Amino acid sequence: MVTEYGKLLRKIRIDHDEILKDMAGKLEITSAYLSSIENGNRPIPINMTRTIVAEYDLDDLMEGKLFAAEDSIRKNVEINLNTANQSQKTVVLSLARQFEQLTDEQLEKIRQILEE
Repeated sequence: MVTEYGKLLRKIRIDHDEILKDMAGKLEITSAYLSSIENGNRPIPINMTRTIVAEYDLDDLMEGKLFAAEDSIRKNVEINLNTANQSQKTVVLSLARQFEQLTDEQLEKIRQILEE
Protein backbone atom coordinates (compact mmCIF):
# COMPACT_ATOMS: atom_id res chain seq x y z
CA MET A 1 0.00 0.00 0.00
CA VAL A 2 1.50 3.31 -1.08
CA THR A 3 2.05 5.68 1.84
CA GLU A 4 2.02 9.47 1.90
CA TYR A 5 5.80 9.27 2.36
CA GLY A 6 6.09 7.15 -0.78
CA LYS A 7 3.95 9.60 -2.75
CA LEU A 8 6.08 12.54 -1.63
CA LEU A 9 9.29 10.68 -2.38
CA ARG A 10 8.07 9.84 -5.88
CA LYS A 11 6.98 13.46 -6.43
CA ILE A 12 10.42 14.76 -5.41
CA ARG A 13 12.10 12.26 -7.73
CA ILE A 14 9.85 13.09 -10.68
CA ASP A 15 10.06 16.85 -10.05
CA HIS A 16 13.85 16.51 -10.32
CA ASP A 17 13.49 14.48 -13.51
CA GLU A 18 15.15 11.43 -12.00
CA ILE A 19 14.62 7.73 -12.38
CA LEU A 20 14.79 5.38 -9.40
CA LYS A 21 18.44 4.63 -10.08
CA ASP A 22 19.39 8.33 -9.91
CA MET A 23 17.73 8.99 -6.56
CA ALA A 24 18.81 5.66 -5.12
CA GLY A 25 22.41 6.48 -5.96
CA LYS A 26 22.18 9.82 -4.17
CA LEU A 27 20.67 8.09 -1.13
CA GLU A 28 23.18 5.23 -1.24
CA ILE A 29 20.52 2.53 -1.44
CA THR A 30 19.48 0.19 -4.23
CA SER A 31 16.80 1.04 -6.77
CA ALA A 32 14.79 -1.94 -5.55
CA TYR A 33 14.90 -0.71 -1.95
CA LEU A 34 13.87 2.80 -3.01
CA SER A 35 10.99 1.37 -5.02
CA SER A 36 9.90 -0.67 -2.00
CA ILE A 37 9.94 2.46 0.17
CA GLU A 38 7.91 4.39 -2.43
CA ASN A 39 5.37 1.56 -2.46
CA GLY A 40 5.20 1.30 1.34
CA ASN A 41 6.74 -2.15 1.50
CA ARG A 42 10.03 -1.39 3.28
CA PRO A 43 10.94 0.77 6.29
CA ILE A 44 12.52 4.18 5.89
CA PRO A 45 16.21 4.08 6.84
CA ILE A 46 17.26 6.28 9.74
CA ASN A 47 18.30 9.78 8.56
CA MET A 48 17.04 9.16 5.02
CA THR A 49 14.59 12.05 5.25
CA ARG A 50 17.34 14.42 6.41
CA THR A 51 19.49 13.27 3.50
CA ILE A 52 16.65 13.89 1.03
CA VAL A 53 16.00 17.37 2.42
CA ALA A 54 19.69 18.28 2.08
CA GLU A 55 20.30 16.56 -1.27
CA TYR A 56 17.26 18.11 -2.94
CA ASP A 57 17.38 21.45 -1.08
CA LEU A 58 13.70 21.14 -0.16
CA ASP A 59 11.77 24.18 0.99
CA ASP A 60 10.34 24.34 4.51
CA LEU A 61 6.86 23.29 3.38
CA MET A 62 8.02 20.13 1.58
CA GLU A 63 10.45 19.34 4.41
CA GLY A 64 7.60 19.55 6.91
CA LYS A 65 5.36 17.35 4.79
CA LEU A 66 8.08 14.74 4.37
CA PHE A 67 8.91 14.58 8.09
CA ALA A 68 5.21 14.46 9.00
CA ALA A 69 4.67 11.61 6.55
CA GLU A 70 7.63 9.74 8.01
CA ASP A 71 6.36 10.27 11.54
CA SER A 72 2.94 8.90 10.61
CA ILE A 73 4.34 5.53 9.51
CA ARG A 74 7.37 5.04 11.71
CA LYS A 75 6.55 2.51 14.40
CA ASN A 76 10.00 1.84 15.87
CA VAL A 77 13.21 3.77 16.21
CA GLU A 78 16.54 2.01 16.40
CA ILE A 79 19.31 3.77 18.30
CA ASN A 80 22.84 2.46 18.05
CA LEU A 81 24.38 2.77 21.52
CA ASN A 82 27.68 1.11 20.62
CA THR A 83 29.59 4.41 20.59
CA ALA A 84 27.47 6.25 23.17
CA ASN A 85 29.01 7.27 26.46
CA GLN A 86 27.35 6.36 29.75
CA SER A 87 25.59 9.72 30.07
CA GLN A 88 24.08 9.39 26.60
CA LYS A 89 22.94 5.84 27.29
CA THR A 90 21.32 6.88 30.58
CA VAL A 91 19.36 9.69 28.93
CA VAL A 92 18.17 7.59 25.99
CA LEU A 93 17.09 4.68 28.16
CA SER A 94 15.36 6.97 30.67
CA LEU A 95 13.43 8.63 27.87
CA ALA A 96 12.43 5.26 26.44
CA ARG A 97 11.19 4.00 29.82
CA GLN A 98 9.18 7.14 30.61
CA PHE A 99 8.08 8.09 27.11
CA GLU A 100 4.42 7.12 27.44
CA GLN A 101 4.01 9.01 30.73
CA LEU A 102 5.36 12.35 29.46
CA THR A 103 2.85 15.17 29.11
CA ASP A 104 2.51 17.23 25.95
CA GLU A 105 4.18 20.12 27.77
CA GLN A 106 7.17 17.98 28.76
CA LEU A 107 7.49 16.63 25.24
CA GLU A 108 7.39 20.17 23.84
CA LYS A 109 10.21 21.23 26.20
CA ILE A 110 12.30 18.25 25.12
CA ARG A 111 11.64 19.03 21.45
CA GLN A 112 12.69 22.65 21.95
CA ILE A 113 15.92 21.62 23.67
CA LEU A 114 16.75 19.20 20.86
CA GLU A 115 16.11 21.77 18.15
CA GLU A 116 18.39 24.42 19.68
